[in-house]
Amino acid sequence: MKAIFRVIAVVMAIALTGCGSSTKLAQVGLVYVVGQGTNNIQGFSEKSDGELQSLSVPSFNTSPRPVSLAFTPDRNFLYVANLTSNTVSGYTVNHTNGVLTPVGEALAPTPVGTQPISVGVDSSGHFLFVLNQGNGTAGSSSISIFAIDTTRGILTGTAGTPAVPDNPQYMLVSPASPIVYVVAGSPSTISVYGIGPNGGLTASPASNFTGPAGSNITSITVDPKGQFMYATDLGNNNVISLSIAASTSALAPVAGSPFTAGTGPNAVAVDPSGALVYVSNKGSNDVSAFNSKAGVLTQVTGSPYTTQGSGTVAGTAPGFLTVDANGTFLFVCNTATNGVASFGINPDGTLAPVPNSPFGLGISPLWIVTSK
Repeated sequence: MKAIFRVIAVVMAIALTGCGSSTKLAQVGLVYVVGQGTNNIQGFSEKSDGELQSLSVPSFNTSPRPVSLAFTPDRNFLYVANLTSNTVSGYTVNHTNGVLTPVGEALAPTPVGTQPISVGVDSSGHFLFVLNQGNGTAGSSSISIFAIDTTRGILTGTAGTPAVPDNPQYMLVSPASPIVYVVAGSPSTISVYGIGPNGGLTASPASNFTGPAGSNITSITVDPKGQFMYATDLGNNNVISLSIAASTSALAPVAGSPFTAGTGPNAVAVDPSGALVYVSNKGSNDVSAFNSKAGVLTQVTGSPYTTQGSGTVAGTAPGFLTVDANGTFLFVCNTATNGVASFGINPDGTLAPVPNSPFGLGISPLWIVTSK
């Protein structure tokens, strides 16, 4: 009888060991997504193989309708712009289990201008900027500015919400310099604003950039050192590469710019080293991958890469994309098929689809951010 019990114990131990090794992968980061179809933030654990797994608490309520996300540089606070409620919501981040907890005593969203579409935090982590598209009338677009309590994440409005060009489409807060960029108009312009010590913005028209005829710039990003900007030109199916002057922040095309992308380039991301640039092509359902040397782009071997995945129907319409904090994986929002395509990034910039990618969400994803 004792021998039987020993056999059973050994079998159970083997089974438990096997179960643990086959199902548990290390968590290397956290991923949060917002999109059309629900008024919440969806949270995921980023596994060591690049797969996404829903958190134990899979979603967190926000105000209607979340469209854009931004972390503070330390990743301790996450903010979301809510389009139809004209608010911004803030959350503290639990880096162990990914749970988001609303900031503030009242736990209520903070009012901003009309139709907020982009949100960003400055490189010091002290100020939050919200781009408000306005109600369609001339002069109704603006940027709401808030001081961030770096201990609790609470927002306090600052004096002055400067006017921006009509019909703004995108805002980027530089990761390296006290600069805010706003894309607007047709042909598109990129306006440059300096951030003052109290968060106030000062326009720098001499530093602005105006795109070529027919340009429709839908997204911009800046390399981690703040030396180069990359802009997707949907109207001309290319990527515009711009140098950023160290002294004046003036934008100027680099040699050979623009560079050919796929059909309908929609969003752009750069890796933490600044040497790799990725562009989602909404029309051709793929991602163009580039090496960047002093802002000059050359496509890597195998580019572009499909976002459809094995057995996925055509028409993923990839949109916003981001490289994770470790520079290991690329995540792409498939807006038409309600999922996220995940790729492993090789040292040479080539992409390898992650097993089981793309990952279904149940919403049309608009924005995605990652944290260690």
